[in-house]
Amino acid sequence: MIKYSLIVLAIVIGLVIAPFWSGSTGYVLVRAAGYTIETSLVVAVLLLVLVVVVIWFIATLVKRLLHSKLWTKRWLKVRRERKAIKNLRASLDAWLNRDYQASAELADKSKFDHPDPQLAYALAAAAYGEAGANDDQRRLLTEARIAGFESESLEVLRLLNTNDAAEALSLAEGLSSRKKLTPALWRAIAEQLARFEHWATLRDLLPRIEQQQALPPIRLHKLKRLCFQALFRAELSLAGFEQKWKSLSKAERRNPAIRIAYIEVLVMKGHHAVAAKVTERGLKRGELNIHEIIALSPELWAKDESLHTWVGQKVKADPDNVDALTLYAATRFIDQEYELAEQALREALLIQPEQYTYRLLGETLLAANKPEGALQAFRKASGQR
Repeated sequence: MIKYSLIVLAIVIGLVIAPFWSGSTGYVLVRAAGYTIETSLVVAVLLLVLVVVVIWFIATLVKRLLHSKLWTKRWLKVRRERKAIKNLRASLDAWLNRDYQASAELADKSKFDHPDPQLAYALAAAAYGEAGANDDQRRLLTEARIAGFESESLEVLRLLNTNDAAEALSLAEGLSSRKKLTPALWRAIAEQLARFEHWATLRDLLPRIEQQQALPPIRLHKLKRLCFQALFRAELSLAGFEQKWKSLSKAERRNPAIRIAYIEVLVMKGHHAVAAKVTERGLKRGELNIHEIIALSPELWAKDESLHTWVGQKVKADPDNVDALTLYAATRFIDQEYELAEQALREALLIQPEQYTYRLLGETLLAANKPEGALQAFRKASGQR
């Protein structure tokens, strides 16, 4: 604007002051559309200056109006942002006080104006989940996905709350492809894959989950067992079972969860002799838990001389081991040596009464033609006296 003012000033000097010095003010003649306008040069210059001033005034007024409007928008935006920050802080306080409904509502209000809306979405969704408002939680997660927010916390919440198997698999694969995941995230991935029985994917991820110590040992053992059960169940023939078993690494074949899964599927498919041999090798090497073998009802399939020999030696070495006594009784039962089975079962019951032990005692006494004792054992097995 200063530049234009200087130009106007130069024109004034040239057209007004100069004619005064020369003794003639000069004149200006304008003809347009049949009209003629004649005026002195001084008046023309003054009119020109007036027009420039009016234009400058109008431009300045418009700029100020626009600036005022923008300033108002910025002020309103800052005000809403401050209110959103305040609401999210209050939401966090409500969460810490376990008022999850209030926490969810406050975070929900702050999601549009907060500087970090993904944080508001995540806290609101988590709070709705804790409050049991599953519909609101799904609504919020859907809104976050439509808005394009894909933070790790939101993806985990979607994974934990989805009821769609395909979506769970997609989210789990997306999260697991990231370089750094916390043990808590690995745990969420493992549990949701197990929930929807995506055993093949979970089986591939188990080494990383185990490395991160994301699951307690008992839970890891169970999930690994289920994963490999699914792997072995896909085979239809004994040759297929054995080939799949041999394709595993030595470390995998000696893993307790994998070995018990293999035995369980062999028993399920009726390959009892192979199951008994695999059991004997695993027990001999200390790779199996006797209690897990007992849970598979070995009195129906564990007919193997080497297994019988091993468990007999185990009982001699540790006569107070309840599981060893029970397994010994099961191997005697399948060989129809009912007196030895009854003796072992009664010794086990003296140490620790178990429902399975009473049931097996009833089966043994019934097979030995002792119906009264069998009836009493069956009653105790069912919790009756």
